[in-house]
Formats: sequence, C-alpha cells, structure tokens
Amino acid sequence: MRRATGKKRWEDYLFHEQGRWWVELILFPLFVISCLYRLVVWGRLKLYQKGLLKKKQLPCKVISVGNITLGGTGKTPMVAYLARELQKKGVKVGILSRGYKGRHERKGGVLSDGEKIYLTPAEAGDEPFMLAKMVPGIPLLVGKHRYAMGRYAHEQFGLDVLILDDGFQHIGLKRDLDIVLIDARGGFGNGHLFPRGPLRELLGGLRRASLFILSKAEPSQALGEMENLLRNLAPATPIYHSRYRPVSLLEASSGRVLSPEHIRGKKILAFAGIADPGYFLYLLKGLGAEIVKAIRFPDHHNYAPKDLRMLREYIDKADMFITTEKDYVKLQKMPLDDFPLLIIGIAQEILEEGTFYQKVLSILSS
Repeated sequence: MRRATGKKRWEDYLFHEQGRWWVELILFPLFVISCLYRLVVWGRLKLYQKGLLKKKQLPCKVISVGNITLGGTGKTPMVAYLARELQKKGVKVGILSRGYKGRHERKGGVLSDGEKIYLTPAEAGDEPFMLAKMVPGIPLLVGKHRYAMGRYAHEQFGLDVLILDDGFQHIGLKRDLDIVLIDARGGFGNGHLFPRGPLRELLGGLRRASLFILSKAEPSQALGEMENLLRNLAPATPIYHSRYRPVSLLEASSGRVLSPEHIRGKKILAFAGIADPGYFLYLLKGLGAEIVKAIRFPDHHNYAPKDLRMLREYIDKADMFITTEKDYVKLQKMPLDDFPLLIIGIAQEILEEGTFYQKVLSILSS
C-alpha cells in the first residue's frame, strides 16, 4: 500500500531487510532504547507483584480487551462485539477507553451516555468516537485515569460490567477477565520490544491472559506454530479465533447504505490511516474489487484539505474511493459532496462463538 507522500518510508525498508549486519548496526540505537523500556516494564510489573504498588478494584465486574503488540489487532471491533452481545443478554454494560490523542484523555469525560454523543473526535479520540457510534444504548467514557472514570461510570449508570478498551497493560486495575487479541497475520513481529519491535511487553506477560483470540484468522491460514507457542506459555488458557466481516458500504455524499457486493468488479482507490492497511486491502479484494491504487496515511492521521486535493487527482482513474470507518471520523466534516467516497463497515465475529460466550459468562458469574 503506497504511502500518501508517494515515497517508501526508510524504516519500512530497514525492517524488511532485517538480519543484514549493516541494518542491525543502524537499528542498534533502537535496540538500546528497547532494553531500557524493558527494564521499566519489568520494574513496574514487579512493584505490583510485590504489593509495593496496590491494584484497585471497581465495584462491578471488569473485562479487559487488549493486546501485547502495538496496534492493528482489532480491539475496537471486538469491544463493540462483546458489549453488544452482553447487552443482548440483559447485562448493564459500559465501556471505558483511554481516549488516545483526544483532548479529554487527561481529564476524562463522558463520550456517550448511550443515547447522545457529547464529545467530538478531537476531544475523545477517533477510535472511541467511532466505537460510541457502533454501540447505541451503551455508555462510553474516556480518560487515562481508569479507576476514577470507572467509579464514576458505575455510579452514574449502575453498571454490571465495565469493558476496558486496550486495558491489558493497565495492571493497576483489577479485572475479572483478561481477553488478549493476537494478530494471526503478523503475530509478534520481530519479537523485539518497542521501539525496536512491536511488543509492548515481554511475551511472558501473556500468562496473565484469561482468553486468547487470534484475530484476522482465515480458514486457509496455518496457525499451528503460533498456537503451540501460546500453549507453551499458558497451557490452560483457551484459544479462540475471530475474523472481520464486511457488512455495509456508506456513501458519503448521500448517506445511502449499500451492500458490500456493490464494489464487485469496480475500479477502486483505497486509502486509510490505520495500523494494518494490508488487511483492509485484503478485505476489499475478497469482495471482488479491482484496486487500481492504494494510499497509506499514518495511523490516526488528521486529514487536511491538501489530502483531499491529492486524492482528487485520481478521480478519473477509479470508479470510487473507499476508506475505513476510523478514517471517516476525521473526514466527515470536510467537503465531500463531489467526492465518490464509500466507507466500509465491518463486524467482528468469533468462529467458536457459542463456546466463547459460555466461557465469558462462566468467568463473570464466578
């Protein structure tokens, strides 16, 4: 997927060429920083294990949905999927997100009370704002201070269960269920900690998980090696599989909702500012689209008029443009009336849905 600038990023090239001595030499400073990062992560975990830092407990059940790598594992669709299913079962459920890069990240706030959305994407962050639209009837709060916001959510909305969006590393808050998503396509990357690699912590941290979900799993994939690694780390932890399913196409100019089959055989320009644009393209190809051009923006990209001007240069080369719901959060206040833009809606599905929810409900009831 081509980057918006039209140039291949130097770091993409270097990471692709890993193993060559000169590349390892160039990346050595990142390795040193990752070693320091490892000490910080390890030290923090030990402080909690020794009781020198105290974990706090909320007056309701807590489910964490998180990962051990940076971005792109499908946490947001999984949180929405889980919240809706619990809601169907009569559970009073709410969601708590950090609100990454939003203006309310530090002080916190109510993004949605389930009926009305009170914050903008700039205030709440693009992913929480998108999530609020995906879960009508479910309160969603943002803020980095999870315990304080969790108590407020429980008091205001009388919740039975609070779902922590991206909460696996937030070990200062006790949880009843720790769901960890792992990208079945990318796994653990090069196995290095950030910034040398994608890991947020050492793989041993996976032993804290209650359930594993291999996301973006397709029937044709060979996942035996990854599953064996997980079983060696945490033999008693169940492993489930999930995948994305395209469910709709929204026409930006008219608001019409179309079937995903609408793009079959059409010439498409695809663009996105997400962590895993490759999977976005994979879904479009699976719908039978002919991708004539793909443009990659940085993750959480704030779109500007110059981006639309650049995209408009390709209007004559494609039947339509397609982007993601996350990107549309940043685009919808821009002039799009003359823009042939479609937004693909996706849903997460658990391949072992019945046994998965039996396990979730059994852990919550205990």
